[in-house]
Amino acid sequence: MLKLPVLLTLLMLMLCNMAIGYGGESKLIRSPDNHLQLEFLIDNGVAKYRVFSHKNEIIAPSKLGFEFSQQPALTENFVLVSAAEREVNESWKKLWGQSKQAVNHYRELTVKLIETTKLSRQLEIVFRVYNDGVAFRYQLPLQPNITAFAMTSEQTEFTFTEDLQSWWTPADYDSYEALYQQTPLTKVQAVNTPITFKSATGQYFSIHEAALTNYAGMTLVKSKGHPYRLVSDLVPWPDGIKVKGQTPFNSPWRTIQVADNVAKLIESDLIVNLNEPSVVADTSWIKPMKYLGIWWGMHMRKYTWQAGPKHGATTENTKAYMDFAAQHNIGGVLVEGWNQGWESWHSALNVQDFTKAYRDFDLKEIVDYGKQRGVALIGHHETGGNIPMYEKQMDKAFKLYQEAGVHAIKTGYAGHMVPEGMYHHGQQMVSHYRKVLEMAAKHQIMVNAHEPIKPTGLRRTYPNMMTREGARGMEWNGWSAGNPPEHTVTLPFTRLLAGPLDYTPGIFNILFDPQQQYRIHSTLARQLAMYVVLYSPLQMAADMIENYHQQPAFEFIEKVPTTWDETRVLTGEIGDYIITARRAEQQWFIGSMTDEQPRLLTFSLDFLAPETTYLARIFADANNTSYQANPTAINIQSYRVKKGDKLSVALAGSGGHAMYLTPVTAKPTDEPLIARHNQQARDNFERFKQAKRYGEIETVDHLAVNKPIKILSQYDESYSAGGDNALVDGIIGGADYQTLWQGYREKDLDVVIDLGAQQQISSIEIEFLQSVLHSILLPSQVRFALSSDGERFSGVGELSYQSQENMPDYQQKRFSVTFNRQAARYIRVQAKNLAKLPSWHIRAGQECFIFADEIIAH
Repeated sequence: MLKLPVLLTLLMLMLCNMAIGYGGESKLIRSPDNHLQLEFLIDNGVAKYRVFSHKNEIIAPSKLGFEFSQQPALTENFVLVSAAEREVNESWKKLWGQSKQAVNHYRELTVKLIETTKLSRQLEIVFRVYNDGVAFRYQLPLQPNITAFAMTSEQTEFTFTEDLQSWWTPADYDSYEALYQQTPLTKVQAVNTPITFKSATGQYFSIHEAALTNYAGMTLVKSKGHPYRLVSDLVPWPDGIKVKGQTPFNSPWRTIQVADNVAKLIESDLIVNLNEPSVVADTSWIKPMKYLGIWWGMHMRKYTWQAGPKHGATTENTKAYMDFAAQHNIGGVLVEGWNQGWESWHSALNVQDFTKAYRDFDLKEIVDYGKQRGVALIGHHETGGNIPMYEKQMDKAFKLYQEAGVHAIKTGYAGHMVPEGMYHHGQQMVSHYRKVLEMAAKHQIMVNAHEPIKPTGLRRTYPNMMTREGARGMEWNGWSAGNPPEHTVTLPFTRLLAGPLDYTPGIFNILFDPQQQYRIHSTLARQLAMYVVLYSPLQMAADMIENYHQQPAFEFIEKVPTTWDETRVLTGEIGDYIITARRAEQQWFIGSMTDEQPRLLTFSLDFLAPETTYLARIFADANNTSYQANPTAINIQSYRVKKGDKLSVALAGSGGHAMYLTPVTAKPTDEPLIARHNQQARDNFERFKQAKRYGEIETVDHLAVNKPIKILSQYDESYSAGGDNALVDGIIGGADYQTLWQGYREKDLDVVIDLGAQQQISSIEIEFLQSVLHSILLPSQVRFALSSDGERFSGVGELSYQSQENMPDYQQKRFSVTFNRQAARYIRVQAKNLAKLPSWHIRAGQECFIFADEIIAH
């Protein structure tokens, strides 16, 4: 039987709800243009929300609430105490960004809930509905029954109403550096945010978060009870607690962007609008810029981060980079590896000193040299994940930069976290990244964060938070299979929805590796287009300066700005292609990119100013551009254009097209220049369709194709593609060790191929894969032998190889022998595995693999 005080409380709540007319069950709020609706409802004491677009339900009723350690969950037994509505319509000027102005127009509903249990705990939820999406956050007010708390779960659900197409990276508490996967929503299990969706009717959605402060980063996991439902899953502390706090407390905003086309999706300011206005009073030192860097040279193995004969961060080398920057309208030079301690990076004891330079680097001399030439030094702090070490030095290190006149820094966190058990994306690290940002603002320093927490719009509150990594960037092309072309035409629709990305484009030496083990999966024109498509206010020209000398295409990098007055996405499909146009004052810049497929795209220049003639400077894939054989071929031409002209762009496979348009006073000529360009584009497209494309499987024809094979040393079943046939299927394996290869764990390879009859043979070869990071090393010895009866074999060649420290992480290497033609029916190949990883390996003594593919005989 209910006691009198509880009865009176419930009666008062019922009367209150009746008085405000909600019936105690639901409240509907609409976007300013009325096409989005969010309904808050209480269903049998459970707080839920749902969302409609154009009167169609897109988010079905989805639960809200928390679970705690040592106290009951705050997920049920709710009644509605009150609901307040308001409308806000304001605009604010961005210090920098993809556009000059942001319109912050929304309708807001704040609901106050209370439990009917004896704890009578209170929960407030604030909902905002914009024209381009919805957002909500939790508020725990100061109250006697929730003071300090340990949250074990946030029970926010996102329940869609159909099996949407989804673009996502796997949930990872330490890294966002993965390739995007495209699957139906029903195949999604655990993902990072943002995650992007497309409906059967062509509508787009994206789930993310905004204003992430003093809270754990959110991933999403599939609900066991519904095929279309995702539930928030916060990154934990080492003890399993997700968030530690005390009331009053606000959660980050949970955001759902809604767009009828890709332009509205990408052009949205929803995330940044949900953050507080700037708290930085004097912003005169915050200056977007392009920059060069002593960086790619390390990935190319030309330089080292640590001091020594190949040290990159020297005074002399930095001055050379500054000279080049001054000549080419580049505002800054990043220098990595200048400070003492790089020898200890990734070791058990990381003892870097962020205030002491190596002897061959003079900080003051370099900063002064740059000032004379109008070029800023960009500093660098690589923590290796050792947070206690860094936080002890931070104030002193930032003060050193400020006193030297350095106003920009790149930070890094590449490595396992210290203390042990912490994650890059947990609450402690979220607070650390914020601490770094506040410290940087105190010392008037802009931040470019690598291995960061994801962007959530904090750049509005702290506009010195310029850009960050938080995605698989250009560096992966230097020492791995690289980023496929579809990756960079997926990023604008996914990761870049969260905020600027330091992808580091601009590699001109695309076929940089004479061994052809690595390369950039792009044409030169596509590298230029990235400066428009992949937005960052600090935008790198990432190649070594010697690769830019005497390069006419560098003109585009010289001209392209890093902050914009207006942005328009002209067309695009996720993972396939995109065309982006951006305006800075009177100039327009347009970038077009495609995946591995060649494309002919046409768009209208109807966004140009009327009655104005523009000179269009175009950088296009040339008629002889070939992704495979001639990716640096580029055609640079100028045309006169005007508002309403139709422009066709031909993109080679993995190609691009970049252009900038400048108003001119001269009248347009009578020549049909655009018609000529468009015809040229159509002709080039026909050529591009004939070229070899990225990802096409390489096949070979030889004596051993599809012949029976006897396995004398059994491979690992978990690392075989096609079993025995992987060695004789005629298909050459690629960079992915999980497909087309045959893997041996701590075992040697020993196989015999039966050619079926005596054959004349003069050469044998076999290919092996190396991936140092995955404990896959090349064999130390490969032997080749022939036999006529399958019993007695005669050796025809033996090769040795030694895996050494500082070797490239990834390579594919063929071991081959040639000899005087011999008759034989059987071929035997043996390869010796190291079995245990060598002493120089980061996992020395652990199991070692070899991966083999395709034994070829001629």
